[in-house]
Amino acid sequence: MKSLEKTGRVLFLDEDVPGGTTAYMMQEVLERHHGYRWLDSPPRTLAARAHRPAYGSDGDYWSKPNREQVFEIVYELMHESDPARFPTLD
Repeated sequence: MKSLEKTGRVLFLDEDVPGGTTAYMMQEVLERHHGYRWLDSPPRTLAARAHRPAYGSDGDYWSKPNREQVFEIVYELMHESDPARFPTLD
């Protein structure tokens, strides 16, 4: 909650199915703790893909959130708050 109050933004990250734990976390933060009061932009979620995990050593990379996806979404939130300081990463 302190981070949400400070930044006005929130990302819910979960390596499980879409709408699973992330939905519960979002409900807790926004409804139970009234986190919507501090939002300056819509809350974001990043969860596993809605398919069965691939078989093999690279299955997690293609099924679960990876560090590149996390960086991309967090950077988008930073760019939204201060475009001059955080230019687009085209």
